[in-house]
Amino acid sequence: MKEDRVAADYCRLVGGELVSSIVAQTMSVRVEMLRRRSSGRIAWRFRQPRLALFWFRHGLGRFRLEIDGSPIRAQISPTSSLGLFPADVGITGEFEVDRCCEYAVAFLDWGVLAARCELEFQRPLVAFSHDPIKQGFAGLCREATEPDNLFDLFAEGWALQTLAQLAQISRTTSPKHAEARGGLPPISLRRVEDYIRANLSNTVTLTDLSEIAGLSPRHFLRAFQDSVGATLLGHVRAMRIDEAKQRLSDRRSSITQVAIECGFRHAQHFATSFRAATGVTPSAFRRLLLS
Repeated sequence: MKEDRVAADYCRLVGGELVSSIVAQTMSVRVEMLRRRSSGRIAWRFRQPRLALFWFRHGLGRFRLEIDGSPIRAQISPTSSLGLFPADVGITGEFEVDRCCEYAVAFLDWGVLAARCELEFQRPLVAFSHDPIKQGFAGLCREATEPDNLFDLFAEGWALQTLAQLAQISRTTSPKHAEARGGLPPISLRRVEDYIRANLSNTVTLTDLSEIAGLSPRHFLRAFQDSVGATLLGHVRAMRIDEAKQRLSDRRSSITQVAIECGFRHAQHFATSFRAATGVTPSAFRRLLLS
């Protein structure tokens, strides 16, 4: 842990219901195999003192994250199912999931491993593919299911080999790897989303957004969808739902007020859209927040 980082800054808050977990730990590695049940989306807030390697094994799809303030949107798939998050990096966001999802995470204790290698990982890698790492991770998970007296040696060997493979990826991967699907420069995407966020209660037009990005409407639509992994209409709706979640925490505003302030035509339109996105009605969501 860094001396200027207090323990209170670290967090690990994951939505959904934890169905099962298997945990095995050595001096240098902690591996967890987790299964969660959800209604369709899982919220995530994460900052840990260890380097974390995730393997999103089953049931996870699109995600929207902010990593130390930088937005990242991409798609988890069987071929792009790994994620690497450096120590002390703050992450908030949301994953689209099936009713049941499975993932594994290995936390690597840099204080123990640093004596063996001179590597640094400052940049996250999200939704990337690497068959040898995934195969090695699968082997680690099998060993962790029933660890024996050789598990410590196996885990340490796995950690050092995996770190070397990750270092190779970091050297050969563009810093914008996590945004590889993006068609808009980050600054343009930020301006577009800032405009949408400031005008959620109004009609947001394609003409306005394409002018902000400096592109033709047709080019903008394609580039925007590549950047966020969703259509413009779907993304604006998601931003309105996110804003509504925040406003529902204020009991002084009625459901109808929240609907209008977030750009929905009427309360029924809001209720239908909100339930489709979250699995619950706005009033049920408010009760959960206030409870």
